Amino acid sequence: MSYVLTANTPPPIVIHLDSQSDGVRQLETGLTTNFVYSLAEPVIVPDHMNMLISLHTATIPYSFYNIRSGVNDVIGFLVGGLDYNLTLEEGNYSAFSLLNLMKTHLEAHANITTATISYSRETLKFKFNVSASVSVIIYLLTTTAKDLLGLTANLDIASGEVSSQKAVDLNDAIHGLYVRQNLASKGTLDTSQGIFSNILARIPITTNAGGIIFFTPSANQHETMISVPLIQTIGIRLTDDKHRTIDLNGLHFQLSIKLSYIHKEELRTGVPRLNRVVLQPLKTEGDNEEEKLKINRITKRKKKNKS
Repeated sequence: MSYVLTANTPPPIVIHLDSQSDGVRQLETGLTTNFVYSLAEPVIVPDHMNMLISLHTATIPYSFYNIRSGVNDVIGFLVGGLDYNLTLEEGNYSAFSLLNLMKTHLEAHANITTATISYSRETLKFKFNVSASVSVIIYLLTTTAKDLLGLTANLDIASGEVSSQKAVDLNDAIHGLYVRQNLASKGTLDTSQGIFSNILARIPITTNAGGIIFFTPSANQHETMISVPLIQTIGIRLTDDKHRTIDLNGLHFQLSIKLSYIHKEELRTGVPRLNRVVLQPLKTEGDNEEEKLKINRITKRKKKNKS
């Protein structure tokens, strides 16, 4: 099938959704970013048409945190071979607030004299230098905040000054927001899972925490095909890079979805010239004789007309 726009194509439909007034059916308790909205009047899709869905606009408060409970809130320390983990409260942390918390936590241990921790804006890495009577290791197995610290392996921080093994990622898996929907499931390739998914759009984060993230359409906005007879409900979910639902901490967001009609048109596939010759039925000898007689009659008629 191919799809075309014609003069009698109905105009697009734009549906404006607000998670506060329209997201009354929340699918995850306490989260405003995963809801289903039921249309009072369904959108009918004629049999000879399909629809294209795209994200038209979005306004999202940057009220989610870079450190989240159960995601990246634990820094695992081994002090003298025993666990001495630091569990962080949810919130938006800078590199400097993070290092101050680690310093306070470590120096509260009886076997640690001083903990010198710094952050380099040039290298984007932490530097650690801990004076202790026992070994002090940042233990990767129990650390869920490994990207926040720039760790790829255990780090012995009581053996002299050592640095993070890679650059610190303070955003930690929230480099963009993914708007997912329930109407189409194979319009976008989700590389994190290696399969086609229900991602409608990816919204880049262009503001700091506490600001507002705006999305406006561009000339190359992505559209996904829908093949359904009608649209009665619309499910919306806002996620991070790892498919986890974003928590706006009680705040709400707005978005507009554009639905465009498009005609179905059967492809007219002609038989190639070579195939037409090959696929013609073989003529019998009698057929050939009849054709010769026909040609002779036409030739005689032409000669008679000339004379």
